Amino acid sequence: MEYEYLFTDRKRIGGNIEAIMKDRRCTKVNLSQAINMSRPTLDAFLKGDIHNANKYNEYIKRLLVYMQINESILDNYKTLPDVKKMRCHDVKKLFVKEQLFNADIPVITDLEYDKAYKKAQDLIGKGNSVFAISALVNGAIRIIAELTDKNQELIIGITDVCLKEEASVAVDSGARFIVSTSVSSDVGIFAKTRDVFLAMSVATVKEGFEAVEVGADALCLYPVDGISENMIRGIKRSFPESSIIAFGLNKDSVQSLKEEDFFAKIYLQ
Repeated sequence: MEYEYLFTDRKRIGGNIEAIMKDRRCTKVNLSQAINMSRPTLDAFLKGDIHNANKYNEYIKRLLVYMQINESILDNYKTLPDVKKMRCHDVKKLFVKEQLFNADIPVITDLEYDKAYKKAQDLIGKGNSVFAISALVNGAIRIIAELTDKNQELIIGITDVCLKEEASVAVDSGARFIVSTSVSSDVGIFAKTRDVFLAMSVATVKEGFEAVEVGADALCLYPVDGISENMIRGIKRSFPESSIIAFGLNKDSVQSLKEEDFFAKIYLQ
């Protein structure tokens, strides 16, 4: 059996799982849904009361996939340094919001891993500590994990997020903020649960109301180049208390926008 050594020490492993859940603000409801396990079974799993080795092995597999950790981290979690336990959850949403305010935020979109990684390193070398990587980039999660492991002060976001599973993996790997491609209640619930700054892409007032309703911290006008000035004014009037982010297809498309009109500006690199 693949995880036999975990099975033999399953009560201690259950304690490690609960410690991870606490650090990640993951409730039993969220975890049971994520790994397709009933609440009574989850309770038994956490207490080490699963006595069927094959079933336990299957549950561990699901858990590792969902939490994006390996069995070594699970086995040794309580003895790991804090930086290894959680790359980003000690970085509060309010702090991230302050770093994003009035920022010009480039988004790396090169699909090839090597090119994207080099571009990220170039940005850091130029003193840019706030930027984002598209989820469409090959190895985007790996890039975020490696860079935030080396430098905890980086504020790296993930864009083009469609699903909560994508958001979860990115945040667990070190992403400090999320930009979704559209309004998603699942992503909204995830971001609220994990206390992560979330901007949802909208193009109309109706979409703006839907985004606010599901928990968006900011409304991202994308592509701002293709939204009429009247619509932009309408959205700003409709959401005077909301943070409005301009998301352009390139740097030139957002540079001409008045800084005071937007919370932040994002552009494709």
